[in-house]
This record gives sequence, structure tokens and C-alpha cells, in this order.
Amino acid sequence: MIAQPLILHVAIATPLRRLFDYLPNDATILNTLKPGLRVSVSFGRRKDVTGVVVSISNQSDCPKNKLKKINHVIDDHLLFSQKHLNLLKWASNYYHYPIGEVVFSALPLTLRKNNSITKYEEKNWRLTEKGIAFEATLIKRAPKQSQLLNYLQQRKSPANEAEIDTIYSRSKPSLLSLEEKGLITRSTENDPDSVIKINPSPFKLNKDQKSATNEILNSIDNASIFLLDGLTGSGKTEVYMTAMESVITAGKQCLILLPEIGLTPQQIQRFKDRFEVNIAIQHSGLSDTERTQHWLAAKSGKAKIIIGTRSAVWTELANPGLYIIDEEHDLSYKQQDGFRYSARDMLITRASRDKVPVILGSATPSLETLYNVKKERYKHLILSTRAANAKPPKYRLLDIRGKKMHGPISQSLVDEIAKHLNNKNQVLLFLNRRGYAVHLFCHSCGWKAECTRCELPYTYHKNINRLVCHHCGVTKRHIEQCPDCNEPLLLMGHGTERIEEVLTTLFPQATISRIDRDTTRKKNAMHDYLEKIQSGEIDIMIGTQMLAKGHHFPNVTLTGIVDADRGLFSTDFRASERLAQLFMQVSGRTGRGTKEGTVIVQTYNPEHPLFEQLIKHGYNYFCKSLLQDRKHSLLPPYSYMVFLRAEAHNANDAKRFINDATMQLNQLTNNKLLLFGPIPALIEKRSGRYRYQLIIQSQNRKSMHAQLDNWLEKLEKSKLSKKVRWSLDVDPQDMA
Repeated sequence: MIAQPLILHVAIATPLRRLFDYLPNDATILNTLKPGLRVSVSFGRRKDVTGVVVSISNQSDCPKNKLKKINHVIDDHLLFSQKHLNLLKWASNYYHYPIGEVVFSALPLTLRKNNSITKYEEKNWRLTEKGIAFEATLIKRAPKQSQLLNYLQQRKSPANEAEIDTIYSRSKPSLLSLEEKGLITRSTENDPDSVIKINPSPFKLNKDQKSATNEILNSIDNASIFLLDGLTGSGKTEVYMTAMESVITAGKQCLILLPEIGLTPQQIQRFKDRFEVNIAIQHSGLSDTERTQHWLAAKSGKAKIIIGTRSAVWTELANPGLYIIDEEHDLSYKQQDGFRYSARDMLITRASRDKVPVILGSATPSLETLYNVKKERYKHLILSTRAANAKPPKYRLLDIRGKKMHGPISQSLVDEIAKHLNNKNQVLLFLNRRGYAVHLFCHSCGWKAECTRCELPYTYHKNINRLVCHHCGVTKRHIEQCPDCNEPLLLMGHGTERIEEVLTTLFPQATISRIDRDTTRKKNAMHDYLEKIQSGEIDIMIGTQMLAKGHHFPNVTLTGIVDADRGLFSTDFRASERLAQLFMQVSGRTGRGTKEGTVIVQTYNPEHPLFEQLIKHGYNYFCKSLLQDRKHSLLPPYSYMVFLRAEAHNANDAKRFINDATMQLNQLTNNKLLLFGPIPALIEKRSGRYRYQLIIQSQNRKSMHAQLDNWLEKLEKSKLSKKVRWSLDVDPQDMA
């Protein structure tokens, strides 16, 4: 009987929704071939393309004599385990996204190329005999070198370069200088079984924290899902760390997702102070090499704690023990382009498959999470008081109609700022809008400065004296006179730059810092700002939502929400939920220490029920009424949604594509799904393309997904699909 040849089913980073079949080359040792290996293949006109073997069989839909052979196997050990490949295949099926792009999105950028893993293996540093005996304090003119030498002397074992860099950022030049002095040397010796040291907590758990921790520890070997629902400042991180102690002591790993890069430095430091173990970091602020080294440390099991943003959900772990999602409600956990996955939902799925508990932490849980608690799918753990007996802030609604204003700041708020600064406290002002002015227009003829690619107003950025489109990123030279009638142009609306200018004039002696995406672009900029806030160097902080999430500012006693009305009248059905979350998160930055905090809310709509319910009854009470509204409207979480999005330079092409797609789906499902479209996106034109969408809704998720696969095959073959960019968004979170 003739033996059937092995067929390698290979994932390649391409938008085609399939695997590609190859034969082993003549030099391949067949018994070493396994799913999870990277291979070099010819693909189309390209001769050297990286692929990942997803499965192996002796069957192919193509004739065997037409199959190409692989060029070579890139690695001598697996990049993905079979378990992790199964997770990626599940994600590809659920989100209806090409398997190749899903697999490669799970890899650091350097490993998507034909580079061997050995190129990125960890570098370790150890002391020389001279370094062991050398007194670190003698290096007087280089304090960082002194710190690093002292660290290695205390450690008494080789230290990984990536690990050192998480403790002492930008450590490479200092390490090289110590090497030149003959005090340390590079080592190939790994230290996978280094002693795990856990430092005692400086805080004593209160009753709620103890109860929550015990519940989690009692389910540490089960796939339980916990909502840790705690007021801002109630000590959720302390519960995380106490639960992590037993997991790490048992030699297992903890994966922690954070919503923003800006949160990472502060959180990392807290975990470092508690756990003297290898910590791997995963976020876009790292270099490609750093990210790969951390990824490999997590995969090997050497890293006991893995902390990262959204994409860290794909990091493979050798021995997972606990998953944590901090600020689980945050919109940034949902990828908004390309592979539109939800990191929160994926980690919950992963926890179920790995039989590992997952903690969802939030002071403002999403409605989907609260609905799952109601259905008893998640266990509800409540932290009802702030840690260290800190009191909740007092709220004051400030009706600014007809009041004296200094730009966007009312005189009443100015007086409050002065009072808190005189008491040597810090002040935080929140406005979720960058730039100086939101509109530039002519009072005489009505001309407006709009981005021609998006048909939306430019934002004026005074610091760079340019007009910027916040939707497509285009910038242009600032103009002061109307191009139509030559009259002076007016600046309307306010951003964080305008607040900074006003406060600099009103409080010339105060140290004022604006913290938004414009001021934190440089590496470690956010970390530097946070250090200055903690040390008391900054008196007034002006920031966007990056300051609203998870930060601990014990000396902030006044928070001013400058424009609380944004989002009150949006057409997005999630807008009220988002506004309430942001409102509570911003408020939670104040009064976290021993001093009482005040939140002043500037509004033109003080009678709006959202403010009344949040301030008088709290977030969870407000969410109960929102859930009732969603139930009556059959909106998520009481139904399931998928968006088909299409965009084209010609609006009619996008509309026709959506129309045809709607007809095809109705034919396939016999009108069993609720379909709404074509509907223009909230931002109808962006980057020169018109955007339309089809909303697909059903109360039966399984049935809906089963119909989508057949439909997508038809869409891909449609002639109109070549004229438009189109994508599918499963469980969408943003109507824009």
C-alpha cells in the first residue's frame, strides 16, 4: 500500500479566509513536523513568506502534484501549542476573520518574519569576580550604574536584560558601561527556577476585600468568572495581588490586562514592589525586540506575571493560573479596525478553555457584565468602601448658564481651584477634547474650516499653530482670515490647550501640566508625568480620559469636569452608559487619600436625569434603568449584533454593496434576522471615503453565526466587493 504524503495546512497573513496546503521539502525530518511550527514558503510571486503550520493531514482539496514544497522549517521548536492554535481557530470562526491574519496578529512583529527565535533569546547579565567585590556606592557620577550593580549584587544570580529594563527603564547604556568597567558580563546561563520572593503587603485587607479574596482562592483551579465591583479607590488591585500570591507560589503565571499604555508604568511598579519575579510586558510602547523577548519569557514560563494592553490576550503562557482584566468596561479592549476582537471576551473564553479563573475588575461595570451577573453566569464580588477609610467625594452640580466664564472655566470653579491650591492640595480638570479650539468659522459669511476628506471641522492646535483633523490625522496651516470674504475668523469651542492657557494666566505661581495624547507621545512621557504628580511637583493637572482610568492621586482633592454635557444627546445607544462610566471614573480620582475630595460638574443641563441618578443613587442604580430600556428595545445584551461596514470614495458604491448584501442575507435566512441598512455611520465620511453599514440583530447568537459563513462566501465573490472596503464587526461597541 502506497503511503499518503503529509500535507501541511499553513496559515499565511493574507485576507483570504483559508489555510494553504504545502508538502514538506526533501530536507525536512518528517517526525519533527508538528502544528505550531513556522515555515518559509513561496506564496504567489513572493519566494520567502512566513507561514505557521496549523494542522497536518494526508488530505488536500488540491491535486498533490500541484502542491508546492515548503522552503524550510524556521524554528526547531514550536511557536504555538496545539491548545493555543485551537484558541486562535475559535477566534477566527467567531469573528469571521481570516485565519492567517488571526494567527499572525498573535505574534510580535519580529516573529512574523523569517527570523529564528534564537536571534531574540534573552540576554542575561551576571557579576564578574571584580563586580562581586566592588562597592556600588563608589560609582558616584553614574547613579543608574550604581543602582544596577547593587541590584545584581543583591540578586546573586544572572538577571535577564528585559527584566532589568522593566525595573530600571532605559538600562542598556548603563549595562554596557558596567561591562566596559569589567564589573558585569553577558551570560548564556538562564535562570528559569529563580527563587520567588513575595513581599508583605503594606495594607491590611478590610472585610469586603477578605471576602472577595477568599471567594477567588476557593475557585483557583476552576474556570470561574468574578466581577470585582468596587468603588474607585476601594482596593481592587490589592485583591488582585493577594489572589496572585498563591498562584505564583504554586509556580503558575498571572496575565493582567490593562486598558491603556499610560496605566502600565504605575501598575507595573506596584506589582514589582510586591513580587520579586520576572515580569513580562506586552504593549505597543516597547521596541519590537523588547516585545519579542518578553513574549518568549511568558511562553517559556519564566515570566510569572504578564502585564499588557489589549493584544497581550494572545500571549501564550506555559502554565496559566489566573487571568485579570482591570477596568473591564473600557472601550479600548475592543479592537476597532482590522481584526475586531474584544480582548475582554477573548480572555473569558480563554479562561474557560484553560480552566483558569478570571477576575473582571471595575468601578463601573459594562451592562453586558452586569447582565451576566444577573443571569448568575458571573459571581458578583462587591467592595463597598474605599480603602484606608477614604471617604467618597462630594458632588456639586454647577449650572453655568449665564455665569461669568474665563474661557471654558467658570468663576465659581476658579474660586474653588484657588481654595484647594491655598491648602497645598492638587487639582485635576477633565475635558475629553484635545487642542485649543474646536471650530474655526466666519461670522460674516458662515464659512467653516472643515477637513475635505471627512467633511468635519478641523481642531485648532495653538502649540503647533496648525489645524488638525482628529478623525483622519490630516493637518494644514492655520489661517486667520476667511478665504471667501476676507473677514477675521472666530475660534469656537474649547480643548485642553485652551484650559491650560486660561489657568496659566489666572494662577501664574502654580505648576500646571496638560496630559493628553499630544503631550505624551514620547516614550516614558506618561511615566514621567505620573512621577511628578506623585511627588507633588504638579499643582494642576489638565487631562483627557487617559487621566481618568485607574490612577491613584492621593493628594488630589478637587476634580473639575469642565464639559459634562458631551454625550448627553448622542444617537449611539451606548452613549449614556459611556458617559456615566467616564463621569464616575473621573470623579474617582479625587479624595483617595486622607483628605476629603470634591467633584464640581460644569453643565448647561443640571436637571438632566443622568446626573441626578448618578449623584443621588450611584452607578449600579443607574444601570438598572438602562438595562430596562435595553430590554424593552431588544438591544444588547438582550440581543446580539453584527455590523457589516462598507466604505468607498463613491457613496453610491457603498450603499449598493450594503443593499445587495442585505438582499442576499434575507434570501439565505428567509428574513429570520433583523436587518437595518444601509445606514450611514455616525461619521459618514472619513479619510475621503463614505461609510455605510448594515446592522444585523438576533436573539439567537448560534443561529446568526451559522448563517454568516455562507453569506460571507457570497459577499467575497460579489463584483461590488472589489469596489469597496468592507469588514464585519461582531459584537460592535462603537456606532461611529
